[in-house]
Amino acid sequence: MSPRFPTRLEGRISCKNGPSIVDCIVRDLSETGVRIVLSEVGEIPLEFDLEIPDQEAIASVRLVWTSGTELGGMFV
Repeated sequence: MSPRFPTRLEGRISCKNGPSIVDCIVRDLSETGVRIVLSEVGEIPLEFDLEIPDQEAIASVRLVWTSGTELGGMFV
């Protein structure tokens, strides 16, 4: 298990099968995964791209858990 680092980075979730984009906040990061907060409950696919524009970063993520507006994912 990797140590998690708290963050408050603005991000965007892009669905791999379509153009829909959901704004989010990245609450913490580790080498292997991420915790994300959404502004409202929504449908998030099992795999998606996470963009963090301020860091010029993009990563493929697999959804591991969700509790409404919070979700956890692992980098793939």
